[in-house]
Amino acid sequence: MIARTLAAALVAATLMGHGAAAMPRGARHKAVAAKPAARPRNIILFLGDAGGIPTLNAGGLMAHDRPQALFIQSMPHIGLSDTSARNRWVTDSAAGMTAIMSGHKTDNGMVGMVPAAGDGGAPVAIRSFMEIARAHGLATGVVTNQPIWDATPAACFAHVPSRKDKDAIFAQMLAPQQGKVVDILVGRGLGDADAVFAKRGTTAAAAFAQAGYRFGSDPALIAQAPRAAVLLDTDYAPTPAVEATVRQLARNPKGYVLMVEWDMHTDDALKGLRHVAEMDAMIRRIRAVAGPDTLILFTADHSFGLRMTGGERGTPLAAQYAAAAAKPRVTSATNPVISVEDSHTGEEVLVAADGPGAEAVHGFFPNTRLFHVMMGALGWDGAN
Repeated sequence: MIARTLAAALVAATLMGHGAAAMPRGARHKAVAAKPAARPRNIILFLGDAGGIPTLNAGGLMAHDRPQALFIQSMPHIGLSDTSARNRWVTDSAAGMTAIMSGHKTDNGMVGMVPAAGDGGAPVAIRSFMEIARAHGLATGVVTNQPIWDATPAACFAHVPSRKDKDAIFAQMLAPQQGKVVDILVGRGLGDADAVFAKRGTTAAAAFAQAGYRFGSDPALIAQAPRAAVLLDTDYAPTPAVEATVRQLARNPKGYVLMVEWDMHTDDALKGLRHVAEMDAMIRRIRAVAGPDTLILFTADHSFGLRMTGGERGTPLAAQYAAAAAKPRVTSATNPVISVEDSHTGEEVLVAADGPGAEAVHGFFPNTRLFHVMMGALGWDGAN
C-alpha cells in the first residue's frame, strides 16, 4: 500500500514538474500564444543591399577566418525571404524595397507604387511603413552609404514610376505626399542634390533649410537638431553616424523607426565583403545602444552572384583570395577562391531578428511579410 502511494505521488510530481512536456503539442502552442507579447517602442531595419547568404558567409570568413562569426549569424530568430518582383523572378532594389516597405509586390524600377489594375492605367501610390509610422507620431530616419535618392532609401518616402526620376525623388524628399516623413536623412549624393536644385534656381542647402532641415556634410549635425540632412560624396564612418541617429530619434517619447542601408554589392568583391563586416559591427553596437525595447531586423533586398568555391583552413582567406587574384588571366569571375558573376540573383535571402516582435520571423515567406511583421509588432492594422 505504501509503495503504491509513493508511486502515485512520484507520478503526480513528475507530471507537475514536466507539465509542458506532458501537454499535447497543440495545447502547448496555444498556451504560449495566449501570453501577451511585448511590443517594441522602436524598430530598426538594417538592409544589406545585395547581401545574400553567400555574401554574408564570405564576408564573415574574410573578416574573422571562422564560420558563423558575424553578429547577424547569432540573432535568435531567422527566416528566408523570397525576393521576386511582381513581373520578374529576379528583383531590383526598387521593387524589393517597395515590397518590404509597403507589403505589396511591384514591378522592377517602381518605387512606392504598383501598376494599375487595368491595362494602360497610371501606377498607384502605396503608403510606406515609414509614412505610416510618422503619421502615428514616431520619429523616423534613413541612413545609407548609397545616394540618398537611390531606390532603397527612396522607397521609404517617395512614389515614382521610375527609380531613375531623381528630380521627383528629391522633390518628394522635401515635400512628401504624406506630409513630413523622414526626420533624419544621411547618405551620399550631395553633388546630385546640388545639380537637381540648381535647375530650380536654388541650392541644396537652401532647399533643405526651407524644408526645415539642419543641412550639411558633417555627421556631427545629427546630434544638433531633430530634423537633419547630412549629404556627402565621400565615405563616412557608419557606426558613429547610426549611433548618433538612434540617440537623436530616441528623444521622441513615442519611439522611432529607422532604416539603415549598407551596400554589399560584390561587383567589387573586396569592397562589398568589407561592407559586410562594417554593417555587422554596426548592428552589434546598435543592438547594445538601442536597448531591449527595440525590434532589430536584418535582411537584403536581393542576393548577388557571388560564390565561394575554394580556400584552405589555417590561412587567412583574404590572403588566399588576393594570391589567386594576382595570378595571370584570373578575373573576378574565375577566381578559384571567391568568384563573382556581376548580377542580381533570385534565391531567398536571410531575415534575422531580435527584440520584441522578432518571434514573427520564421520559416519561408515573401518579402512583403516584413511589412506585416513591423506593423504587427507595433499593434497596427496591417492593411495597406
